[in-house]
Amino acid sequence: MLERFEPAARQALLDARDEALRAGQEKVRCEHMLLGLLAEPGTAAEALMAAGLTLAGLRARVPRGNRPAPVTLDADALASLGIDLDAVRRAADAAFGPGALDRVRVPGRKPTPVAEDAKQTLAGALRQAQQQGQREIKSGHMLVAIIDQPRNGALALLSEAGVDIAALRADVLRRTAATA
Repeated sequence: MLERFEPAARQALLDARDEALRAGQEKVRCEHMLLGLLAEPGTAAEALMAAGLTLAGLRARVPRGNRPAPVTLDADALASLGIDLDAVRRAADAAFGPGALDRVRVPGRKPTPVAEDAKQTLAGALRQAQQQGQREIKSGHMLVAIIDQPRNGALALLSEAGVDIAALRADVLRRTAATA
């Protein structure tokens, strides 16, 4: 099914996995998908930013779990060893694509499972794309699918941030239709 997602929407799913790990959560949930959508350029990010949201502000509201946070690369520590992290990142991006260094899989670490609410979002995004007569699932479809679920962590985050959810949904639908 991932082949039906536009590249930015597909990357938002990968970002969601990273957000779940960063928050120490066992599973990818809708709130992590919301962060992933905000991190990637597209109709969802545009609508979320127009609603006054920032990635850092929303990330601070995500509940933390008890899983350890992923190891991040320390540029200063690497520099003390004579390693230029920016040069390594540029080389990895050139060889393997943008963000390659951040997508490294740790041997022995199992993929982060997807929670039921996130699975429902993926199914809802597919329905949204079909209803709009679009063959590709876009970030806007994913955001509308999150909003259309009656209860999930992403809706709670949006409410806590003071977002008018009905207005956000209407804005996303307008933006998605304009890109068709």
